[in-house]
Amino acid sequence: MIDRLQMMSRKLPEGGGGAGNWRAPSGWQTETPDAGDQAGDRAGDRDADRDADRPRPERRRREGGSRRHAPPARAASRGPFALSSENVRLAVFALLFTSIAFFGGSARADVNWLLPLRPICLFAIAVLVVLPLRERAHAMTVPAVLLAALALSIAVQLVPLPPEIWTSLPGRARFAEAAVVAGLDQPWRPVSLVPWLTWNSLFALLPALAVMTALWGIGPRHRDRVILGFLAFLGVSILLGIAQVAGALNGPPLHYRFFAQDSAIGFFANRNHAAAVLATGFPVLRLWSLTAPLGRAGARRRIFALVAALVLLVMIVVTGSRTGMLVGFAAFAASLAMAPLDELGAKLDPRKAWMVRVGVVAVPLLVVVLLVLFGKAVALDRIVDDDLLAEQRVMYLPLLLDLMRGFLPFGSGFGTFDPVYRSFEPDWAITTKYLNHAHNDLLELLMTGGVFALAVLAGFIVWIAVRLWKTRSDARAAEAISVRAGAIMAAALLGASLTDYPLRTPIAGAVLVLACWLIARPLYDMRTAARTRSPRSGGRR
Repeated sequence: MIDRLQMMSRKLPEGGGGAGNWRAPSGWQTETPDAGDQAGDRAGDRDADRDADRPRPERRRREGGSRRHAPPARAASRGPFALSSENVRLAVFALLFTSIAFFGGSARADVNWLLPLRPICLFAIAVLVVLPLRERAHAMTVPAVLLAALALSIAVQLVPLPPEIWTSLPGRARFAEAAVVAGLDQPWRPVSLVPWLTWNSLFALLPALAVMTALWGIGPRHRDRVILGFLAFLGVSILLGIAQVAGALNGPPLHYRFFAQDSAIGFFANRNHAAAVLATGFPVLRLWSLTAPLGRAGARRRIFALVAALVLLVMIVVTGSRTGMLVGFAAFAASLAMAPLDELGAKLDPRKAWMVRVGVVAVPLLVVVLLVLFGKAVALDRIVDDDLLAEQRVMYLPLLLDLMRGFLPFGSGFGTFDPVYRSFEPDWAITTKYLNHAHNDLLELLMTGGVFALAVLAGFIVWIAVRLWKTRSDARAAEAISVRAGAIMAAALLGASLTDYPLRTPIAGAVLVLACWLIARPLYDMRTAARTRSPRSGGRR
């Protein structure tokens, strides 16, 4: 101990104090060291003497090097809900998705609930950008680039052009006549024929951007929480749909001016949009069951996932959405094909296990038959009773194709379908109902966004195909299962967009970003595995 005090007295002047002014800090307790402590003290004194004899820069390099290679300090008792940037990011994501669920159920541009939703998204983005991001959890670069490309294709349509260029664009002749009739010179005008609607389309990307910013830094250890949160959203939507069908609730929780009356629409204003998002629950439930732990907990999770899938199927049929029913059954079948079904009845006799696997497919069909017998299959009734050839979507298809060709390759401007269509609408098509969208988002995307918007969509589909191809080798790998689940979610929403416009709602846009998060390559898992396999780590985590 005397040697230690002498060493401290030698080192104190370098820190700016004197040996005579040294006092032990409060809380220190002196005790008699044993022989082992004395030996350790002597070894430490020799190291301290060597450091004291070294020049200051060399000692600083030595200390800095030891800190540089030291592992990051961890809290002694870090629980699952300990405060960290990733947990804060997860909490922001939960609050953000809840806000989108309540305020983002309509695709109309004049919905008042967009006024609080978009500032919430901006605030969430500001908070998420400030949060430290030690490393990206998923390779979301491609979806981010595609989202930026979509925003750029919208923004370009808002740039004013000289009259000589603007009047030469396809589809502008009718609108250029207005200035001639008024006796005015042709003004500078943007590509968009209704700029404020195109501005609204640009701001409509905020919910998707906010969700992408939140998910970017959420790693695999929080994947189950994100999945459970999405399943909870679907559960609440189902409960709302039951209350709406029973007459206890008139429409969604927050009132919209236009919504489907007496339908199980949940948070949405349109039953087609509600059914399309419900269909995305099948691959998520399948993913959740396939990643279940072993033992009784995993068995309970698989049973719950199977029951929840049956409830989802019933609710999709009850919504009355014909497109939703077709997309839902396709998503259900694709989810079963995500991985072999041998985990069902794995501990049973082979014959009994085979019966269980057949029952997984047969029970949903039986449920649909019962719904038909009891008159609750509204979607099937509409398919049987309605004349599909008399549908407006079928009757107006030639007119929409002509409009699309008339504005290629630059488009009429994002969000401008309604006013542009009314300016070209023939007399025979004028009825008490109006066509606010093409009910085919591929046609509307080409008509309003042009070939640039189509290129973004093609890039998105190619990215999904590449991810599926790269993970095709191992059907049971966690990454492959996640990619397939996200691809089925995206396919369900894109398939429903061929007869409607679900992705124009903020909720469906957020769900599509969640699908991209599942498809994206998990960088965190791969880097951890690389560190585990490296020779320096000795094969240990």
